[in-house]
Order: sequence, then C-alpha cells, then structure tokens
Amino acid sequence: MIVHKPSILFALLLSCACNVDGLLLTELSRGNHRPMPDPAPQTVTGDVTGGEGASVGVLGADGKALAGVQATAASKGVFALTLPGDVGLANALVSARLGGKQWLALVPSLSPQSSVLAPPRLVHIDELSPGALHVDDVTTAMALLVVAKLRSMGQGLPGAAGSGVTDTLIELHKKILAADADPALLQVVAAVARVRSQAPASGAATEGSWDPGGAGSLLRAGLVAGHPIDLDGDGAADPTTAKFDALIAAALGAFTFKACYVPDRIRVVLQTRFVASGGKNANCDATFDPYLWTSKADGKAVFVTGGIHKDSQMCPGAAAATCLTQAQVDTANAALGNWMPNQVRMYDDGTHGDAAAGDGTWTLALELPYIEPAEGVPPVRIAYKFTYGKPAQGWTDSEEFPGNQRLLELVDVNGDRIVARFDPFADETTNKDKKNGNDQGCGEVHWVGLDKKGCSHDVRERKVDLDGDCVIDGWPNPGTAGPLAIPCPKGMP
Repeated sequence: MIVHKPSILFALLLSCACNVDGLLLTELSRGNHRPMPDPAPQTVTGDVTGGEGASVGVLGADGKALAGVQATAASKGVFALTLPGDVGLANALVSARLGGKQWLALVPSLSPQSSVLAPPRLVHIDELSPGALHVDDVTTAMALLVVAKLRSMGQGLPGAAGSGVTDTLIELHKKILAADADPALLQVVAAVARVRSQAPASGAATEGSWDPGGAGSLLRAGLVAGHPIDLDGDGAADPTTAKFDALIAAALGAFTFKACYVPDRIRVVLQTRFVASGGKNANCDATFDPYLWTSKADGKAVFVTGGIHKDSQMCPGAAAATCLTQAQVDTANAALGNWMPNQVRMYDDGTHGDAAAGDGTWTLALELPYIEPAEGVPPVRIAYKFTYGKPAQGWTDSEEFPGNQRLLELVDVNGDRIVARFDPFADETTNKDKKNGNDQGCGEVHWVGLDKKGCSHDVRERKVDLDGDCVIDGWPNPGTAGPLAIPCPKGMP
C-alpha cells in the first residue's frame, strides 16, 4: 500500500493560519509566488545475499510494483532504493529478482517525510523490516509465512495491522534463529533456498519465484511447471506447487499473528452486487430481478442506509462493555446514513476498502460499536438496506425492496476481527426481515436465539457463493479494509 501525504502547502497554511508570514501571504495574493519545494527523497539501503546484479524494487501490499522505484544491486548485492519524499509504504515488499530467482523482505511501515524542510533521509532496511540485516532466504520465508498466515485468517497484506506485522516478523525471526527452532519453519526456509538455487535464469520465470499478491499458491505455478524443482528435499523434482504449499501450511501453527484490537469497535464491511436479471437467488432454486423496484439510469450509484436496531442493548446509565450509550448509537447511525436514502455511498473503484475496481462488487467499510458476545449479553444489532439512485434521491425508484430491512448481528464469526456481509442487491432470499424467501428461513428472519425452531436465522456474517455458480466458495473478501488494530502492550507474550 502506498501512502501519499496531503498537500504540503495546504498543511502548512492550516498549521500556522494564525501567524502566517506576511510576505508569504503577499506573494500568494499577487499570484506570482514560488511553488513550495517537494520534500526531500528517502533512500532505503541494504544488500541481497547472493544477489549481485539483481533488479531491486518495491511491491505494494497488493503485489503490484511501485513505478519509478528501481535499482540494480551492485557488488555484494548492495542496493539503494530512492523514493519520493511524499511517498510512504504500508506492508510493502522489497523485491530483488535475478532471472527466476527472487528474494523478499516485508516492510510494515515507512512514513513519508514530515516536512519540506526535512533533509534527505537514508534508512537501512533492517530499521524497517525486523530481521532484515540482509535480504535473503530467511527474510523471504518470513514474508511468505506472514502472507500465508494472514490468508488463513481471511485477511491479506492490504489493511493488515502494521504493528501486528512488525511483531509477527520479530517473533518469526527469533523462532527461526533459535537453536530449538520449530522444524516446520526451518523446512520452509530450506524450501525457499532450494527454489532460489534451482530457479531458471531466463524464460517465463523472469517474473520471479513468488506471487504474494495472488490468490493461489505463493510459489508461481509457471516456475515449476516448466522447470520442476525438488521442493521438499526428497531428491525428486516436483512439477507442481503442492509440496511447497503443504510445507507452508504445516508451518502456520508454529507462530501467531501478534495483533491487538480496539475493544469497543469493530470493522464492518457491507457488500452487494447486481446479479444479471434472470440470475439465481441465494437458494439457487429460482431467478429474480434486481431492478424490480428500481431502474437503470446514468448517474446512479449504490448506497446504503440504516442504523442501530432497537433490539440492541442500551446503557441506562454510564458506559459499560455490555451495552451501548446514546452517543455510540448516534455516531453509528450517522455513519450508516440514519435511514436517509442515497446519502452514504458504496464503492466499486478500489477505494474505501473495495477490493477491486470495476468487478461489480460495491463495498462500504465502517467502524461500528462492538460488544463481545457472552451468555446473556446480546451483540450489537444493526438494520440496513441498499439503494440504487442518485445522490440525495428519495426512496422511489431506488430502494432494493420496500417495507423490509436487512438484519445483521455484529459477531466476528471467522475470527478475523472484521464483520463482512455480502448479499446480492434485492435478493429476497437473504437477510430481508419481514417477508423472506430463504428456503430454510420459514418466511422470516430473526436474531440468533430468537429464531423459530428448525428455521435458519441468517443474520451473521457467513460464507457465500462468490462467483454465482451456486456453490459456497468462502468468506467475503474484505478487500483493503483491515481490522481496527492498536499496538500491543510491551511484554505481551
């Protein structure tokens, strides 16, 4: 993830608006002022073990190369990567490639320059990436293990807590270097070394060995398909990534992703998609028309509106961990649109938590209050619905279905500290409350524990059909919307 600073001039004017130098104001008013200088560049230095002549660059958290940031490793693999001063990094990867060989080092955070007056900054990669005294097989294995661990939690590098990534890298490095290191971790390091030493020097594998931004194996399938590699050290060359994938999976239990989270709020990601008219509903037993109550028109977009449901537990007095204050309710209602249609926009442009621009999935990431579920303590409950209209348009010709609302309990079912809910627009077999067509819902939707015997409640996050083939594929992708994390207390195990 690349982070750009706001306009330096604007920030300066805001910070010193009460005492701005008179000459500066005069020159600005004359229209012939000199532009503020760009902040001084930042240079990341280091060396790649065995990587003399390698091409060194930066991959964002999404696995895509950062344009214009490139260097060639000199003698002994030494490199210097220069970034513009207004560019920062979040969960980025320093990548060195030499033919099919590739080394990685994971950088949890690099802040942009704080001022145009700051001098050029020179920083060694070990100050940014724990354990990266050199970029080598160990840092590569650590980077891949962190990515795999996040995937196993339903997350990815985009949006992952930087403090958690840092602490996890520290734990991994200690475990790998320890005399009694977990054998599974050492096997991954050894496999990385074998891939690097046996990778072809040219051909289709010039993309490099690793695919941290993809959804499949972290090892590029094309690398071994055309050039089988002994991935597990048994003396037999492997034409697929299966052995490497198994080694990674076995190592995930040897370490934890060390992150701490805001206790009274949680990330909530709401998503919807327009199924083509005639597409199957969530029961996969009938078709439905998503435009039954609205119509296509230029200038329309997808919105959401709603608020805290009246069945949520309210605090009669002081704030407590088991109830909501009126202030919390008011803040959440405002974030959800407070039942005003076409006010809170959703996104399909790769921003605001949206995973991919133009893929048809509309996304909104929110921070909402959270109550840890416990016996006798109900979770926070919200009601909402999607609309398809123009900004500030009324309900007519915009709501997905009138007279009903969607229900959602804010319970982190899959343990990723994100509540993600995906449902097709206007599909009445999903969590529509009063008149529901779910084939297991008995015609209604109720809160967990209050549903009729033998009837599905469907009011929590759940695995879904992601590609419309009537097969449940997995959890909704929260995109770049990460959990609400805070630095862990020092000394925490």
